[in-house]
Amino acid sequence: MVAIVPHVSFTTANSAQKTKGSQIPPEEIRKINMRALKVNLREGSRGFECFFSNFIQIFILLGTFCYGFKRLQPWSSDGIDTSYKQIFVNVLVVGLIMISVVFIKYWQHGRGSLPKFDTVYSLYLPFMISLLFDTPSTVINTILILSVLDSYEWDTQLIVVILQFCLVFFNFESDDREKNIVSIIINSLLSLILKYIGQLKSLDNIDSNLFSIILTNILYLSEADSIQFRILRGIIIALITVISINYMLNKIMHVKPFILSIFFAVGLPAFTSIFIQLEGDRNPLFWLVEYILESATRQKILFAWSSILMLSIPSILIEKDSLSLNTSRKLWHFIIFLLIVPSFQIDSNFVKIALSGTIPVFLSIEYIRFQNLPPLGSVVEKHLRRFADARDHSGPLIISYLYLLIGISTPLLMNNSPMGLIGLGIGDSLASIIGKKYGRIRWRGTQKTIEGTFAFIITSYVVCLILFYFDRAVIFNHLTALQLLGVCTLSGVLEGNSVLNDNILIPAFMMICEKLFTL
Repeated sequence: MVAIVPHVSFTTANSAQKTKGSQIPPEEIRKINMRALKVNLREGSRGFECFFSNFIQIFILLGTFCYGFKRLQPWSSDGIDTSYKQIFVNVLVVGLIMISVVFIKYWQHGRGSLPKFDTVYSLYLPFMISLLFDTPSTVINTILILSVLDSYEWDTQLIVVILQFCLVFFNFESDDREKNIVSIIINSLLSLILKYIGQLKSLDNIDSNLFSIILTNILYLSEADSIQFRILRGIIIALITVISINYMLNKIMHVKPFILSIFFAVGLPAFTSIFIQLEGDRNPLFWLVEYILESATRQKILFAWSSILMLSIPSILIEKDSLSLNTSRKLWHFIIFLLIVPSFQIDSNFVKIALSGTIPVFLSIEYIRFQNLPPLGSVVEKHLRRFADARDHSGPLIISYLYLLIGISTPLLMNNSPMGLIGLGIGDSLASIIGKKYGRIRWRGTQKTIEGTFAFIITSYVVCLILFYFDRAVIFNHLTALQLLGVCTLSGVLEGNSVLNDNILIPAFMMICEKLFTL
């Protein structure tokens, strides 16, 4: 028996010896050992399944990374840009630092100290997005990635910050060091605040790190000057300012919630008009009204959006009880796809401006719900909870709808691409519905099905082809039909094997693949 299950049998034998005159019959001991063997086999099977799904993810991520490396040729004398050499050396150093810290902690504390596999995305996504869409900020964004290691004890956090300062010193001239040191401080503070708010449940360490890097770029690092970016940055700064003041009023002066509601309602528009910088110091609200009124097309788009929302929102709320949670959530994906894709073909700038303003509005809605500010807090809580999933219920924040909005907006704002809409509105939605209803064969290590993955690939590719051949805005004119199939296939397989939130992973990865094929 000891030879079959060494650890379990040894424990059983010791227990029998410690029990003087034990009357446990040999047959019972055999059954106990067999049950323990089955448990160990199941654990070993789960370990293999997780290894299988992780291997597929690593294969896809490493493959796209190597493809970008090959196309950019950082060590070639004929390379596109000599700065690519510095970028790839820096990401190699950061990757080695992360591996070293993880290994040291594993050596000291054992397997329980290992970070989640999804930590690889905290390195991959910021690096690849910066590399492909904002190359000058890639080095500092790669350095900011190290903040994901601050989930360890304070001594490790201190070492991480020192390493970040050292990397800034070696990578930048004296004129740029001060700016990038400030960005490290801002990113660290934002990450701590997000962890505090999300309690590492609604937002885990990886989510907090990714969003802190995004916010650091929006608020401080990015030099983009488009009107939609100025609107987005201005409203977010105004929102952070009002929330900070409300927090101090509540903690220090113990102001009543109703007063906080009034200040929020008055302060947000007031600060927005201050922080959004337009030509001629124009008032943002007056500018927006004029911008809409000067074009009949924009008025028609706005009317169409209002009509669809006024019809769909009550209908979904009424039929919610007769629909499964998954189906009712995916309906919103379809609705957003129908709202944005046709409008983006007609007036892309207006859609991007609308999205830039909508993101802070939804953040404001979540703040009102989170703080239960009267009179809307309880109403918002009641309706949003009806569509909340397990992740939303696990912590204080309801984040699914925020993830959805950020996911579909990012490719549109950064790359004029509807990939996020196609991936989430069509591919992911049908993959989830078909997978749950007809799926039989599961990807090892996940609850997702291969049938769902095929549904993702086929439906998203069909929609891409429709836009490819009939779109008046010439979307995807830089890609071939075969390349579009490659984007959909890689994204579908990655989605099927990953447990990272689909609303973030799918749009970001599809945008990365789309850009890689154009290098």
